[in-house]
Amino acid sequence: MTSTFSTGKILGDDYFAGDWLLIGSIRHTLLVMVCLFIIPAASFAHHSVAGFFDPEKPVEIEGVVKSVQWRNPHTIFEVNVTDESGEVVTWHIESGALGVLRSRGLAREFVSPGDHVRIMGDASIRSGHEMFARNMLLRDGKEVILTAGSLPYFSEEGAGKILESEFNDEVIAAARKSAEGIFRVWSTDIDDRSSNRLKMFDGRYPLLDAAEAVRAAYDPGDQSLRGCTKWTMPRLMANPLPMEFVRSGENILQRFEEDDNVRVIHMNNEDRPSSRERTTLGYSRGHWEGDVLVVETSLLLPERFDDHGTPFSNELALNERFRLSEGGERLDYTLTASDPKTFAEPVERSRRWDWRPEIVVGAYNCEQDQELR
Repeated sequence: MTSTFSTGKILGDDYFAGDWLLIGSIRHTLLVMVCLFIIPAASFAHHSVAGFFDPEKPVEIEGVVKSVQWRNPHTIFEVNVTDESGEVVTWHIESGALGVLRSRGLAREFVSPGDHVRIMGDASIRSGHEMFARNMLLRDGKEVILTAGSLPYFSEEGAGKILESEFNDEVIAAARKSAEGIFRVWSTDIDDRSSNRLKMFDGRYPLLDAAEAVRAAYDPGDQSLRGCTKWTMPRLMANPLPMEFVRSGENILQRFEEDDNVRVIHMNNEDRPSSRERTTLGYSRGHWEGDVLVVETSLLLPERFDDHGTPFSNELALNERFRLSEGGERLDYTLTASDPKTFAEPVERSRRWDWRPEIVVGAYNCEQDQELR
């Protein structure tokens, strides 16, 4: 996949020293701005449903499950629905990631081909027989909340009860025994619709005119947005799936379930990058200030800063602070992003994770069929 913004190479730092804003023609200015923020689609594309489904148009269907694929980035269902004329129509239905189901304690195959179900979700903007499912009512009257941030639907109408969570007691006991500082599994409260995670990259920043113009040309309906591709920094920090910190010699690894990402935080001050190679996660150096882990990240590939098409340049620098709560149940996070070619002033965002001893960081294995357990 390629993007209209991609030239197939990354321009050197000397390019960015040019006074490109002085070009007289608006057409030429936009062209240069596009070149400034080189954006390989294979790395910024993610698993968003924006541009494909309309959350303002809920739809409900009832039918018989034809097939189920337990996979990331989205679980896939096919459901045969009998329409008003008596014709059987197959609906294609996407839903949330497996990590969301595991976080809810639903690590079991709760629906199978042949089951009669009701499903509510967002209507497709492309097809009349496609939807993004948020809630499912099983044949035994139990409701499954399928996605992060969704609320009960069928049970609120008195049609059933929420499917019970199930967790492994041995996993919980082992996690509590081994917990030390930040070195444990952290996860988002996926039911908190007011979470700062949802506001981290909301597109509301003090943008320079150049960055604003590039963002205005962004197409959120690009087909590449539904592929299996790596999340990038700093957007990775807003994803809802579990993550953990583990020691690796002198360094710290931040392991994400999302896309099986592993981020290396170099804790040796004498350690320096061997080259100026830029990557989607950048080069991160960390140190402790008391019980706060401070991480400085640079050498990031120019990418999309968020899902709104905000670009950034070679000069993006990130400062992150991870602070453990007194009881060890919460991890507070503050991100400060500076880019003199994108932001008129540094952008600060914050969020939190909760300690979840009952879950583990599972394998993402994008688009590979998996056992839900």
